[in-house]
Amino acid sequence: MSESKPAGVEFEGEEPGSGYASPMLDLVATAFLVVVSGGFMVAALRLPVPGNLTTAPGLLPFLVAATLLCMAAALGASAIRRRHSGARAAPVFEGDRGSRLRTLFLGVAVACYIAALQVFAFQERFEFSGFSYRLSAFEPVTVIALSAIIHVFWRGPLSITVSVSAGWAFILSLVFQKVFNIPLPGSF
Repeated sequence: MSESKPAGVEFEGEEPGSGYASPMLDLVATAFLVVVSGGFMVAALRLPVPGNLTTAPGLLPFLVAATLLCMAAALGASAIRRRHSGARAAPVFEGDRGSRLRTLFLGVAVACYIAALQVFAFQERFEFSGFSYRLSAFEPVTVIALSAIIHVFWRGPLSITVSVSAGWAFILSLVFQKVFNIPLPGSF
């Protein structure tokens, strides 16, 4: 049985009509990202390793920088292919007022999130049947900020938005506490 799309329905992506940046702009971004990620990888390798490799303080920064380097390489390859095909850039300031306001909101929300982690820093330890968990400002501040951002951009039901944000904050908290043994922002 074949699936057919209803007439007039077409996938547009997150920003309809936005298109790609110019290939030259993507190549400049690629060069910048390669330099930044390479610098972080070198700095991460220079950090001392007091125990074994899994507790090395440079492990997570190295992995994040290596991932960024891979994404930059993919961006560069895409830009080179588009440049050879003669692709043109989409207009830079195209879009409606609502999308520009949401973008401004995103910047303000991230700035408020970072400030709130500093201002409301606390730490509380809980024990559950031998399992230790540290609750810090990271969890509630992340749930509030992430819920606001998702709700503005997705406009889904608030209950789902808060549930996804709380789950994501809790999982990140567990991974950083139990796997990486790294304190999260918002604790002291």
